[in-house]
Amino acid sequence: MATSVALWQLSLVLVLILPVLSLELPPLVPAVHDHITDGSASIAFRLPQHLRIVVDERDAQSTADNGLTLIPPTLLEFAQTFQSDLETLFPKTTVSLSRGNVQNTPSGPATITLSLSDRLNATHADGSPTSEGYEMEVSPSGVQIVGAGSKGAFWATRTLLQGLVLTGGQFPVGKVVDQPDWRTRGFMLDVGRQWYPITFLADLCTYASWFKISEFHVHLSDNVSPRGDFNAYARFRLRPEDPALAGLTPHLNETYSRAEFDAFQAGCAARGVTVVPELESPGHALVITQWKPELALSTDPTLINLTVPDAIPTIKSIWKEFLPWFHTKQVSIGADEYNSSLADDYNNFVNEMSDFIGQESGKTIRLWGTREPSNKTSVSKNITIQHWDFGDDDPFELIRSGYDVINSEDSFQYIVMKQSGSFPQSLNQTRIWDGANVNTGGIWDPHVFDRGNASNNPSISDTHLKGAIMVSATQLKRYGSCGRRARRARSAHLSQSANPAPHTQAAWNDHGPTASTFLEAFYALKQGLPVVASAGWQSAMRANHLTHAQFLAAFPVLEAAAPGQNLDRRIPSKGAVVVDYDLARLAPGASRVEDTSGNGYDARLEGGVLHTPLGSKGHNYTLLLRVQLSGAPGTLLSGPDDSFGVEALPGGQGLTLAFTSSNITYLLSNYTLPSASGSTAVSIVLTGTEHGTSAFVDGAHAGDFLVSIDQTTVFEPMAFHVATVE
Repeated sequence: MATSVALWQLSLVLVLILPVLSLELPPLVPAVHDHITDGSASIAFRLPQHLRIVVDERDAQSTADNGLTLIPPTLLEFAQTFQSDLETLFPKTTVSLSRGNVQNTPSGPATITLSLSDRLNATHADGSPTSEGYEMEVSPSGVQIVGAGSKGAFWATRTLLQGLVLTGGQFPVGKVVDQPDWRTRGFMLDVGRQWYPITFLADLCTYASWFKISEFHVHLSDNVSPRGDFNAYARFRLRPEDPALAGLTPHLNETYSRAEFDAFQAGCAARGVTVVPELESPGHALVITQWKPELALSTDPTLINLTVPDAIPTIKSIWKEFLPWFHTKQVSIGADEYNSSLADDYNNFVNEMSDFIGQESGKTIRLWGTREPSNKTSVSKNITIQHWDFGDDDPFELIRSGYDVINSEDSFQYIVMKQSGSFPQSLNQTRIWDGANVNTGGIWDPHVFDRGNASNNPSISDTHLKGAIMVSATQLKRYGSCGRRARRARSAHLSQSANPAPHTQAAWNDHGPTASTFLEAFYALKQGLPVVASAGWQSAMRANHLTHAQFLAAFPVLEAAAPGQNLDRRIPSKGAVVVDYDLARLAPGASRVEDTSGNGYDARLEGGVLHTPLGSKGHNYTLLLRVQLSGAPGTLLSGPDDSFGVEALPGGQGLTLAFTSSNITYLLSNYTLPSASGSTAVSIVLTGTEHGTSAFVDGAHAGDFLVSIDQTTVFEPMAFHVATVE
């Protein structure tokens, strides 16, 4: 076994520390409403070597929260999360947590106190009280946090941690008075048309929480455009326990169990984010009509014929099964893009579902804005409308008519993964920061629906404007085969390179499950999500709103530091080379393989497979792999996100390189590997950024990994992570 493995070069991610001029408040994301100082600009709280967190014993078990969640954490539980994040971000500081009387707690040089008060005058922009507000008094000797509710105190800890991260462990003295302008500060991910591991969704919640997002709208059922194919890709992501509903989920490996969904919701709630589930009907309902074809409208199988006697009882049976799963006061029934000739049936259905869900669970509903041409019926005003397109509703008219409205206006907040003739693939930052009006520009916030006519927008204080949710969507291609066990690697070398400008936002998966990987959704969302969160926290009409320059200065540092997740798949490294293995030097019978990069990521060889202590390596990276190929398909690298290896080309035309992600295999289709020639090793180099993955064989460019959009001649790049060596 004359093999050697020299692993990859990745580019180091440098966490820059912004300079603090006179210890002024750094550019937080979102910006705080007020920071009151006494002019002592040279004084700051400095993170000590040993720190105490004291939770007021009277408030420790309080779950005060007037938001949507039905499982609000206690103040003590939020404090435990805060402690964990502090220890992660500042490992040289030891942190203790205790209960006590914060009024009698000595204000030593290392104390942060958390308590609650109903005397805080924290209100949304419309004047309604919010438990998400807080006050934070910072002195050289410590920090006192008082929340209007437990979540308000938690948001204060995000403000404090961001400030400490941006200034290298300091926070300027003074008093922060802060609260959100809108309750709904959310993002939506289309989970129906793209499979996402539940752990990925949980990590997205954690990341979003860092920027004070309040809602994660999870679109749990949908289908791609069938284009005449009744068996087109359609999925319902929750796994029913009632055998009568088994036909709804024939693909059980692509569903979430109740225990998994419970844990996901609890994990999000632990960081202040409420999961708002959406089960789509009577449109976008091919997954239901595939189960029960007799319910389909004859002219469009994605629509349920509401005039069929069993249609509404079937939909109610689905909701009856899953309502107990949902830990939120409001759910979405979708209900967009239905047949206008059945307008009255549609309106009656929506109202009946509102009554049914209310009676079954006490929950209210929201739905996508849909203009149904009826002069006889209308949607009840106790239903929240999520506006997305002026062709389907007029949001300001709805508000004037007494409807609660959420802003998901597609000209600002829609993205479609990979490719679209109508929507961008990441949030249009130029439009958000300087396109609120086509004539005067300006920064967007949730009160702006109409770019062309400012008079067609409500005031920020309108009681029926509930906030904003950014929206992200995928589309159908056919599943590929799973990767198989590989030929053995001879050498591998992994390195990291400088990061490109970051990507953006909320995501529809119009092109189905094969057009993107689940981590590409994070690249699309990661920069836009904090922008929308900031706009919902503080209106652009406020004096202290976040500016574009402030965001650009702070975001790279804050994104790299976001605690509790590693969606960027960062690997700590002392230099450009992350890991380097050489199996040619391995003594006969030895199992330990030294990492010569200096990082100490030693591997072990068992049964011909090299096991490393690492997971995936995120972008940007260069991987050098020297391997002897046997002439058969097999896996070369395997890890938690993707695997890489050799696969057969269609029609027996030889072998090529391939990545596999979520059981879908992506071939380097216009390339054929040279035939195996005895003991000759092949040198394979992979380079990866957020925007694509390229392969080189024996020094020549073999090609870029591309995917066909909707099985057309339109191709888009695929961005894969490099897995650990096996």
